[in-house]
Amino acid sequence: MAIQNPGRSQRAKTAELRKKALELRTLGLSYRQIADQLAISKTAAYRHVVKAIESLENESREDAKVNRRLDLERLDWIIREAMKQSLKGDLQAMDRIMKAIDRRARIYGFNAPQKVAHTTPDGTEVAPPTGVVLIPEPMSREEWLKQYGRDDTDSP
Repeated sequence: MAIQNPGRSQRAKTAELRKKALELRTLGLSYRQIADQLAISKTAAYRHVVKAIESLENESREDAKVNRRLDLERLDWIIREAMKQSLKGDLQAMDRIMKAIDRRARIYGFNAPQKVAHTTPDGTEVAPPTGVVLIPEPMSREEWLKQYGRDDTDSP
């Protein structure tokens, strides 16, 4: 005869309660209505729904990790197989390799847009410059030297 773990049965009951609470909330019931149907407090109804949603989010994240890993493994296989053909000069195989490399870069997020911020040398973010930039009309060397500088005609 197997010895039952009381903690395990309590966890199973809690999981079932959370599942029912989430189902009722999904149907549009208020937390008060959920509490009344499940014979628990309104606060407990809210906590069960939140915990059920968090659990689903965690499962989704884990599923996404597994699927990402599988996709990367498939891309590695495609690249290996296409490489065999590309070494024989197959241009279509080379194209498949490039597409697989691009897909891998997207999975890793290498192609994500990058934020560019205007910063001071110490790293403080500042607003980008705005306004109109005035470009002066062209002037001769002599005019420029007369207005801004000295005449270095002896210098090369």
